[in-house]
Amino acid sequence: MSAFLGPIHYWLYNKIKLQNNMVEAVIQYAEDKNLMKDLRSSLDQQYGTIDLRPLEEQIDTSNIHGWLQESVSIVEYRLAYAVTSLLKKNSNILDDLKDIFRNLGVKETTLSKDHTVEEAFKSLNDTLLDGMPCDHANSLVSQRNNEMVWKRNVCVHESYWSKVGGDIQNYYILREEYIKGLLSKAGIRFEKVDETTSRIVKS
Repeated sequence: MSAFLGPIHYWLYNKIKLQNNMVEAVIQYAEDKNLMKDLRSSLDQQYGTIDLRPLEEQIDTSNIHGWLQESVSIVEYRLAYAVTSLLKKNSNILDDLKDIFRNLGVKETTLSKDHTVEEAFKSLNDTLLDGMPCDHANSLVSQRNNEMVWKRNVCVHESYWSKVGGDIQNYYILREEYIKGLLSKAGIRFEKVDETTSRIVKS
């Protein structure tokens, strides 16, 4: 990455903030259900916090890549720890968490029935945090008028979940619900082809 702020840096920072919204939703659930009143303080102490001020007001312009990577790590750890801690408290709440993630996707979507699958795919790429751009976590497999298929080349999330003693499958379960929420107003469905391949189809 360059030494100057450009569109790609704002793009990535926005995705970091969107994942932080997931963390905030999990924390709110924990507090509302009296599951872990100290979850926020535990996350803050162990992994740090995300500063939501405009990017140009806080980023270290002498180390843009490093600063963004650190922010990615913070929100990855916070999400993995928050979800894992709650599921260890009560494994029966996974359905509640699925509802939270799906509803968050519905709330945050910018898609409607007027959007194409190509536009929906771009929206997913603009929303979901999959590491740094240089990680090339996903790649497009095929594209038709009403279908987009892509493959996960590398899982950039698993190390975070492993380090907090979590199950990476829980991340993908919740991520799928979030995607379904994002697509819910567009008449587009999400499908898993296999463990690393996904597609979206417009009816």
